[in-house]
Amino acid sequence: MTSQTGPEPGLSRVLEAFALLLGRWTAVGMQDIILERAGVRADAASMTLLLELERVGGTARPSYLAQMSRTSASNISKVLARMVGWSLVERTTEPGDLRAVSITLTEAGRRAVEAINRTSVEMLGEVMKDWPEQEIDQFGTLLGRFAQSVRASYLV
Repeated sequence: MTSQTGPEPGLSRVLEAFALLLGRWTAVGMQDIILERAGVRADAASMTLLLELERVGGTARPSYLAQMSRTSASNISKVLARMVGWSLVERTTEPGDLRAVSITLTEAGRRAVEAINRTSVEMLGEVMKDWPEQEIDQFGTLLGRFAQSVRASYLV
Protein backbone atom coordinates (compact mmCIF):
# COMPACT_ATOMS: atom_id res chain seq x y z
CA MET A 1 0.00 0.00 0.00
CA THR A 2 2.61 2.48 -0.97
CA SER A 3 2.41 5.04 -3.68
CA GLN A 4 5.25 6.30 -5.80
CA THR A 5 5.70 9.16 -3.33
CA GLY A 6 6.01 6.91 -0.27
CA PRO A 7 3.81 5.18 2.28
CA GLU A 8 0.19 6.16 2.64
CA PRO A 9 -0.05 9.02 5.15
CA GLY A 10 -2.71 7.15 7.14
CA LEU A 11 -0.53 4.05 7.47
CA SER A 12 2.42 6.19 8.50
CA ARG A 13 0.30 7.75 11.26
CA VAL A 14 -0.81 4.28 12.41
CA LEU A 15 2.77 3.06 12.52
CA GLU A 16 3.98 6.12 14.40
CA ALA A 17 1.17 5.93 16.96
CA PHE A 18 1.52 2.16 17.36
CA ALA A 19 5.28 2.41 17.92
CA LEU A 20 4.81 5.16 20.50
CA LEU A 21 2.12 3.25 22.40
CA LEU A 22 3.92 -0.06 22.32
CA GLY A 23 7.22 1.46 23.32
CA ARG A 24 5.79 3.49 26.18
CA TRP A 25 3.24 1.04 27.60
CA THR A 26 5.65 -1.92 27.59
CA ALA A 27 8.68 0.00 28.84
CA VAL A 28 10.16 -1.30 32.08
CA GLY A 29 9.48 2.03 33.78
CA MET A 30 5.78 1.90 32.88
CA GLN A 31 5.51 -1.70 33.99
CA ASP A 32 7.14 -0.73 37.29
CA ILE A 33 4.49 1.98 37.74
CA ILE A 34 1.69 -0.50 37.00
CA LEU A 35 3.13 -3.06 39.43
CA GLU A 36 3.59 -0.47 42.17
CA ARG A 37 0.07 0.92 41.76
CA ALA A 38 -1.35 -2.63 41.65
CA GLY A 39 0.50 -3.55 44.83
CA VAL A 40 2.10 -6.56 43.13
CA ARG A 41 5.54 -7.72 44.22
CA ALA A 42 7.17 -8.57 40.90
CA ASP A 43 9.37 -7.08 38.22
CA ALA A 44 8.73 -6.19 34.58
CA ALA A 45 9.94 -9.54 33.25
CA SER A 46 7.70 -11.38 35.72
CA MET A 47 4.75 -9.21 34.76
CA THR A 48 5.18 -10.17 31.12
CA LEU A 49 5.20 -13.87 32.01
CA LEU A 50 2.23 -13.56 34.38
CA LEU A 51 0.13 -11.96 31.66
CA GLU A 52 1.21 -14.56 29.07
CA LEU A 53 0.42 -17.41 31.47
CA GLU A 54 -3.05 -15.99 32.07
CA ARG A 55 -3.57 -15.57 28.33
CA VAL A 56 -2.82 -19.26 27.67
CA GLY A 57 -4.96 -20.59 30.51
CA GLY A 58 -2.58 -20.54 33.47
CA THR A 59 -0.02 -23.21 32.54
CA ALA A 60 2.84 -23.35 30.05
CA ARG A 61 6.24 -24.91 29.62
CA PRO A 62 9.31 -22.75 30.27
CA SER A 63 10.43 -23.23 26.65
CA TYR A 64 7.15 -21.71 25.43
CA LEU A 65 7.54 -18.76 27.81
CA ALA A 66 11.08 -18.20 26.56
CA GLN A 67 9.91 -18.29 22.95
CA MET A 68 6.98 -15.92 23.56
CA SER A 69 9.12 -13.43 25.48
CA ARG A 70 11.95 -13.78 22.98
CA THR A 71 14.57 -14.55 25.57
CA SER A 72 16.87 -17.41 26.47
CA ALA A 73 16.01 -20.47 28.52
CA SER A 74 18.58 -19.46 31.14
CA ASN A 75 17.01 -16.01 31.51
CA ILE A 76 13.53 -17.54 31.82
CA SER A 77 14.85 -19.86 34.53
CA LYS A 78 16.07 -16.87 36.54
CA VAL A 79 12.79 -15.00 36.16
CA LEU A 80 10.77 -18.09 37.04
CA ALA A 81 12.90 -18.69 40.13
CA ARG A 82 11.99 -15.19 41.34
CA MET A 83 8.33 -15.81 40.55
CA VAL A 84 8.36 -19.09 42.49
CA GLY A 85 9.99 -17.23 45.39
CA TRP A 86 7.16 -14.67 45.30
CA SER A 87 4.61 -17.55 45.20
CA LEU A 88 3.20 -16.30 41.88
CA VAL A 89 3.82 -19.57 40.03
CA GLU A 90 4.71 -23.15 40.81
CA ARG A 91 6.60 -25.76 38.89
CA THR A 92 4.59 -28.88 38.14
CA THR A 93 5.43 -32.09 36.34
CA GLU A 94 3.28 -33.34 33.52
CA PRO A 95 1.38 -36.58 34.23
CA GLY A 96 2.60 -38.41 31.10
CA ASP A 97 6.24 -37.37 31.44
CA LEU A 98 7.63 -36.65 34.90
CA ARG A 99 10.70 -35.04 33.33
CA ALA A 100 8.57 -32.41 31.58
CA VAL A 101 8.03 -29.32 33.72
CA SER A 102 5.21 -26.84 33.39
CA ILE A 103 4.79 -23.49 35.07
CA THR A 104 1.37 -22.88 36.62
CA LEU A 105 -0.11 -19.72 38.06
CA THR A 106 -0.86 -19.98 41.75
CA GLU A 107 -3.88 -18.34 43.34
CA ALA A 108 -1.56 -15.47 44.32
CA GLY A 109 -0.42 -15.27 40.69
CA ARG A 110 -4.03 -15.08 39.48
CA ARG A 111 -4.76 -12.31 41.99
CA ALA A 112 -1.64 -10.48 40.77
CA VAL A 113 -2.84 -10.71 37.16
CA GLU A 114 -6.26 -9.39 38.20
CA ALA A 115 -4.63 -6.48 40.03
CA ILE A 116 -2.35 -5.71 37.07
CA ASN A 117 -5.27 -5.76 34.63
CA ARG A 118 -7.49 -3.68 36.92
CA THR A 119 -4.72 -1.12 37.43
CA SER A 120 -3.95 -0.99 33.70
CA VAL A 121 -7.62 -0.31 32.94
CA GLU A 122 -7.69 2.41 35.60
CA MET A 123 -4.60 4.00 34.08
CA LEU A 124 -6.12 3.88 30.60
CA GLY A 125 -9.20 5.51 32.10
CA GLU A 126 -7.01 8.32 33.41
CA VAL A 127 -5.38 8.79 30.02
CA MET A 128 -8.72 8.74 28.17
CA LYS A 129 -10.80 10.60 30.77
CA ASP A 130 -11.78 13.31 28.30
CA TRP A 131 -12.80 10.88 25.56
CA PRO A 132 -16.51 10.27 24.93
CA GLU A 133 -17.57 6.69 25.71
CA GLN A 134 -18.56 6.14 22.09
CA GLU A 135 -15.05 7.01 20.89
CA ILE A 136 -13.48 4.70 23.49
CA ASP A 137 -15.72 1.86 22.30
CA GLN A 138 -14.93 2.60 18.65
CA PHE A 139 -11.20 2.79 19.38
CA GLY A 140 -11.33 -0.53 21.25
CA THR A 141 -13.15 -2.16 18.36
CA LEU A 142 -10.70 -0.86 15.77
CA LEU A 143 -7.63 -1.67 17.85
CA GLY A 144 -8.95 -5.19 18.43
CA ARG A 145 -9.48 -5.59 14.71
CA PHE A 146 -5.94 -4.34 14.07
CA ALA A 147 -4.54 -6.84 16.61
CA GLN A 148 -6.42 -9.71 14.94
CA SER A 149 -5.10 -8.66 11.53
CA VAL A 150 -1.52 -8.61 12.84
CA ARG A 151 -1.97 -12.04 14.44
CA ALA A 152 -3.52 -13.50 11.28
CA SER A 153 -0.88 -11.99 8.99
CA TYR A 154 2.25 -12.76 10.94
CA LEU A 155 1.28 -15.51 13.39
CA VAL A 156 2.88 -13.71 16.33
